[in-house]
Amino acid sequence: MIQDQPKRLTKALFFFFAVFVFGSTFSIALAQSMLGIALLLFIIVAIRERHQPFVKNLKWFYIFAALYVGWLILSGFVNGTPVKSLLIIREEWLFLIVPIGVYLMQYEPYRGRLIAVLAAGVFLFSLYALIQYSTGANWGSSHILAEAPKFGYRVQGTFSTRLTFGNYYGTAAMFLIGYVAISGRGVSSRMRWVYVAIAIIALIGTLLTFSRGPILAAVASLVVLALLMGRRYWLPVIISIAAMGILAMTVPGISDRFRGGAVNDLNPDYEGGRLFIWNNSLKIIEDNPVFGVGQGNFYDVYKSMLRPDIPEYRQLTHAHNDILNVAAIGGLPDLVFFLAMWAAVLSLFWRGLRISDLSEMDRRLSMAAFLGSVMFFLTSMIEATFADEEVRQLLMFVWAVGLSVWYKGRITDAEASTQ
Repeated sequence: MIQDQPKRLTKALFFFFAVFVFGSTFSIALAQSMLGIALLLFIIVAIRERHQPFVKNLKWFYIFAALYVGWLILSGFVNGTPVKSLLIIREEWLFLIVPIGVYLMQYEPYRGRLIAVLAAGVFLFSLYALIQYSTGANWGSSHILAEAPKFGYRVQGTFSTRLTFGNYYGTAAMFLIGYVAISGRGVSSRMRWVYVAIAIIALIGTLLTFSRGPILAAVASLVVLALLMGRRYWLPVIISIAAMGILAMTVPGISDRFRGGAVNDLNPDYEGGRLFIWNNSLKIIEDNPVFGVGQGNFYDVYKSMLRPDIPEYRQLTHAHNDILNVAAIGGLPDLVFFLAMWAAVLSLFWRGLRISDLSEMDRRLSMAAFLGSVMFFLTSMIEATFADEEVRQLLMFVWAVGLSVWYKGRITDAEASTQ
């Protein structure tokens, strides 16, 4: 049941969690320090209010997430690197974003505010990305941006890599588009256009990374949106895709990136191509099918398969594909748990979209979470996005938004009323 009047401690929890959401758009240090405080407050609130985060409707998500992390821990012990693996596996604490977000989203005033906080951060740092492209500015960092082909610079915002920026802002853009795709009460017509404008600026920033993965994933996600929304929405989606295509062809160098990159990626002998990386990753999986190589050990095993004089930047720490990466590190059982976890959340979001008796806000949250998750998953087919903390923490927030619809059986009640 949606709550109306949060108590003082819950207000403090909301503040720190909102700063985490805002900070995730530009600073992992700020975001995770605020998340740490929010987690402490959440534990106190949960004890005082006897809050139960592990409700029946969310059990499969939590079960498969626990199995996924548990098998990772086991694989580290089996491979003889328990300390090394545990130091990296501690990053899985980002799963705790989900129960915190689900709890806060039960309060009516906080549902729209958390979305607005994310949108504000995305807007500000998407504008910064446009400044980066035209000027090469990289405020607060001594790192010099790579020049874009023919004109400008390849943007990366305040993140360490261009791909991280593209995957984060592409996912955020699709989340916001999904949020306003369903009309009705809860979001005014004016604010819907504001969110659409922010999403468009974020997509332009994504385009200006010149990274093929997030650009292709964004186009595919828009196609998914068109299929979900029906024929009356096909025209605006087609226009959006066409606009991205025109930008890709008119911005100097983007089309060349696609042509040249495709040739390299499909060459099984090119050490920087995806096909080469995936073939070697499959060999690692074949040699270590049950427990993988253990978290933190992919680099050493992959390096041993390369020629001795291979450049350091070709010695990779992951498989450039989430499915292969999980299987290589944790083994095939861990891959099963990983995919089952994804299936659990996507099925809940999908069912949330199909129940007509839900409120417009609940269906809006389901659409936002579904489309944002689709975008993230598509990017992870050519990059280990789940292993990228900056983008991963956004995904956990996206999942919290969608799963909040299911807390305490609110969807179950709606389903029952239609039978």
